[in-house]
Amino acid sequence: MKRSFSWLVPAALLFTFSTLTPSGGNAQTKYKVVEVKHLTTADDVSAPAEYLNVSYDSLREELAQKGIFGTVVGDGGTISDADAADAVVLECKVIKLHNNSLEGGHVQIGVTLLSRGSRKPIRQFTTQEMATNGGSWGHKAKVTAHYLAEEIKRNLK
Repeated sequence: MKRSFSWLVPAALLFTFSTLTPSGGNAQTKYKVVEVKHLTTADDVSAPAEYLNVSYDSLREELAQKGIFGTVVGDGGTISDADAADAVVLECKVIKLHNNSLEGGHVQIGVTLLSRGSRKPIRQFTTQEMATNGGSWGHKAKVTAHYLAEEIKRNLK
């Protein structure tokens, strides 16, 4: 009797703890599905296509890792009928982009989260100016996407 009791108590405690503790992904997920639109620029901002494309691809990857959104879908991606009502759209516009080959430059981005159905804004904010570091446009884009995903997570809590 003592022998069976010795393993039964820890097993019961483990089961109870695991059912009461939410999983890491679900604990942070705030929106079920997000459609990430391709990054755009303000009228007075010029950005290389490589920078915008790599930023867009990297942002989707970063958002998928952050756990804010259950599913991250690309621009024009398919969203199931069951998820469509709760889906949101993320639009990001580069409003400042300065490139200095010695210092790396800096970027500032306007972010809008919209309801997918009504297209009404849920949340809008502008990031602080961020250093993009030196290197290629592809490297700067990855730095931008990482920073942007962190800012989105912080602002959507």
